Amino acid sequence: MLSDIAYSAIRISTPLIFAALGGLYTFQAGMLNIALDGFMIIAAFAAIATAFATGSLTAGVIAGVLASMLLAAFLALFNLRFRAHIFIAGIAVTFLAYGLTALLLKSVLGQDGVFASDQIPTFPAIQIPFVRDIPIIGPLVSGHTLLVYVAYLSIPVVAWTLYRTRWGLRVRIVGEAEDAALAAGIRVDWIKFQTMLISGLFCGLAGAYLSLGYVSLFAKQMTNERGLIALAAIFFAKGRPVRTAAVALLFGLATALSVRLPQVTGAAPQLLQLIPYLVTILAMVIVGIRTTRDNAHNGGWRFDQ
Repeated sequence: MLSDIAYSAIRISTPLIFAALGGLYTFQAGMLNIALDGFMIIAAFAAIATAFATGSLTAGVIAGVLASMLLAAFLALFNLRFRAHIFIAGIAVTFLAYGLTALLLKSVLGQDGVFASDQIPTFPAIQIPFVRDIPIIGPLVSGHTLLVYVAYLSIPVVAWTLYRTRWGLRVRIVGEAEDAALAAGIRVDWIKFQTMLISGLFCGLAGAYLSLGYVSLFAKQMTNERGLIALAAIFFAKGRPVRTAAVALLFGLATALSVRLPQVTGAAPQLLQLIPYLVTILAMVIVGIRTTRDNAHNGGWRFDQ
């Protein structure tokens, strides 16, 4: 049972890791990207509709990523060009994505709530030679689909780009001291636009995984607030890539427990399904306590914080 829970946690945490890594770039650039769910839901629909029409997983994933990046560019345009508040614009974009996918689900795919078909291609499980034969570790690491490995391999890549490259340094300068970045000649809006597009790219992979790699169907609001959970992981880990991914994995473990425990304990599934959200609330409470303590050490609260 423990092995099954750990295996499920790795799969469940994959879209959370993608979304958290995407949100991490905008977070480091000083933008609170509340539209992660919107990016994911539009990508999930575009991926499954394209894969169904073409029979190609590659085309489906590319379509999902492009749709998510297009929506990200739309959000960046409103925030950076028209100076709409990032939080309000993010909520508006998310509602737009939910409404648009519901409309297209009915008008294009002819379904009202859920779309599933035997013609939708699925990702094959990848068996890693030698690793799969290692006791305990092998069954956990081997046998996942391609996007699962892409998510976990992206963690060191994100850490490297943010903390080992000149571009990553500029992103962090923009996020920490925008006026200083402007004085240094850094194109602040261009950096923010780039990070928003990268956020759309990662959320596109998350959405494509949800509809093609995780359940092989599309349902309205199937992201199930994963974007907010990803933001909670970012805040809890203070924007550090490896820690953020670890917290996302913890949330995935909580979700796996909520699915598996009713089969073992006989407890009400509705009660145990609260576990992931309770973990999220606990994480945010810890973040709040930690922030209050840090501000007290720095001389108290200010109105601009």
